[in-house]
Amino acid sequence: MTIFYVALAVLMFGIMITVHELGHFVAARLTRIPVRAFAVGFGPALVKWTSKKHETEFAIRAIPMGGYCAFYGEDDIDGKYKDDPRNFGIHAVWRRFITVLMGAVMNLVLAFLVASLFYALSGVPRITGPYTTRIMSVGQGSPGELAGMQPGDRIARVNDVAITDNLSHVIATLAEADAFPMKVVVERGEGDALTQHEMMLTPLYDTHEGRYLIGINIQQAAPVTWQRGNPMEVLQAGYRLCVDAGSAILNGLRDLLLRGKGMGDVSGVVGVTRFIVEETRQAKLEGYLYLMSVISINLGLFNLLPIPGLDGSRLLFLVWEGVRGKPVKREAYVHAIGMLFLLGLMIWINFRDILRLFQ
Repeated sequence: MTIFYVALAVLMFGIMITVHELGHFVAARLTRIPVRAFAVGFGPALVKWTSKKHETEFAIRAIPMGGYCAFYGEDDIDGKYKDDPRNFGIHAVWRRFITVLMGAVMNLVLAFLVASLFYALSGVPRITGPYTTRIMSVGQGSPGELAGMQPGDRIARVNDVAITDNLSHVIATLAEADAFPMKVVVERGEGDALTQHEMMLTPLYDTHEGRYLIGINIQQAAPVTWQRGNPMEVLQAGYRLCVDAGSAILNGLRDLLLRGKGMGDVSGVVGVTRFIVEETRQAKLEGYLYLMSVISINLGLFNLLPIPGLDGSRLLFLVWEGVRGKPVKREAYVHAIGMLFLLGLMIWINFRDILRLFQ
């Protein structure tokens, strides 16, 4: 059964990368840029043929984990295609820009379609009651846990001050308390099973953060039921999922690149495959589709980063070429070095993922 789920994970990667490369291919055809080769998968070719009209080699290869779209003269370090009319670099900047950009765009389109399919199958969330502010999680060994707080609790009073269900009011009341320990009353349960619990809470001062911490995650939420939606509701929910996931991914990338925050949580193909297998086992098709949507957004946005070797760097060079009116020298070397760096980074991350499998 594990092999089946691993195969599903491999299929997911294959679909996402093939769609990415298909974006480059279709854009190249539309802008009349010759494509040297287009392949689904890597490794030995199972089936291979050449289009005489377009001089493009098509192939289906043995390892169904990705694919590629190659152009004549792309990263032409040795100058082999310098005077070739098929050379990628001789075409108008705007044509090349669209061709490079469409790979990431297709990943975002795929994410939207898959997210919409997810909501079509699982239903769309509908709010069925008023918003309340509750504790969503309690850190292990935190002051909140030591005081007796539990996920699902609603903070009712702090030092005899009544708390509303406004999230800002809850946070402000906790932050403004000047006497420790604080007397906190929480409500637990619903309806006839509702109980109140009084506890003493002593926040812990974090010298790194420069503030007192309780170790709880408070969120404002309302009861939700999942119901079948009409086509417009399904598309709107799919769009919201993509926007929310995209925002979270961009914030995570910002923290990772600027602060090094979350470096230990970065996973490669091995780690992501393991996560897909575990989640698909539990959530079945709906979970698989949800993950595919989020990972596809991740792939599209990551490719747009201005890191040498990625599409974002190529786009940056094209903008610079358009501004100065001539190609940037040594661009191919920059991308080659970037690809070597990314390859080394991925090897290290995947090696770390493999070590985690045995921990």
